[in-house]
Amino acid sequence: MENECLPDIQCSLPSIKIPIRQVGVENIEVPFRLESKYGGFHQLNANVSMRTDLDENTKGISMSRLLLTLKPYLDLPLKHVLIKKILEDLTTNLGSNSSFIKFEFRMPINRKSILTKNSFPIYYKCRFEGQLFKTKDDDALGDFYKEKFKFYQGVTIQYASYCPCSAELCHDLNDKSSKGYPHNQRSYADILIEVCEPNYVWLEDIIECVESRIKTLPYPIIKRVDEQEIARVAAENPMFVEDAIRYISDELNKRSDVCDWIVKCTHQESIHTSEAIAINWKGVENGFNGRRYV
Repeated sequence: MENECLPDIQCSLPSIKIPIRQVGVENIEVPFRLESKYGGFHQLNANVSMRTDLDENTKGISMSRLLLTLKPYLDLPLKHVLIKKILEDLTTNLGSNSSFIKFEFRMPINRKSILTKNSFPIYYKCRFEGQLFKTKDDDALGDFYKEKFKFYQGVTIQYASYCPCSAELCHDLNDKSSKGYPHNQRSYADILIEVCEPNYVWLEDIIECVESRIKTLPYPIIKRVDEQEIARVAAENPMFVEDAIRYISDELNKRSDVCDWIVKCTHQESIHTSEAIAINWKGVENGFNGRRYV
């Protein structure tokens, strides 16, 4: 049966004529291919969110049209140029002025044990975000608008944080002929960057950038000699959450291919009931700000 033969309430006028900034769907599970910096491709699954704007005179969008727009791209390697093309098709197919898409997925990287070199994959939580919108063209005469594309990529990196305060107090106990055992906590750095076009930054680049500075990393396979070496490295690299975020901020600031960045570090305290957090961003005009994490 032809769709034209069926009634469509979405074609009616809304009872309240107010534009909607974003409307769409989320929690879409899709397969996709991701190129690896180290060669080859990963075959992964992603959780996808898709949104467009809606004007005040339209009651609703066709939710299925969002997925139908995404469908032809599922078998292609996912890159920022492909995300831009998806967003261009979304604005065309839905007659909107702006569109947004986010891919959330887990990317594997093999990690070797610190001494025994046993290799095993670690899965990093990653995301790609794309946004396409119209902005006024200040170089043109009259009310002319141009499309602007923003691409963001993010990753969550786990590390360990050996508490400097606890270490210092244990040294004090040792000086008093007593014993104490410093505590460690599982910690995370959640990073989102905007890439300066036409540069391309691998997700692996972001991970290497952070892990080169944060020495206390987790390992999937740990033998006793590995554990002892991890303890030695931790004792040489104690850090508060403030230290960790400064290390990461310093490394990101050194990258000329990153236009903007925002970082949240979380230390899941082992002796406190709360978690210690720190948030930092580059501070560029009209860039990221702390509201991203509110």
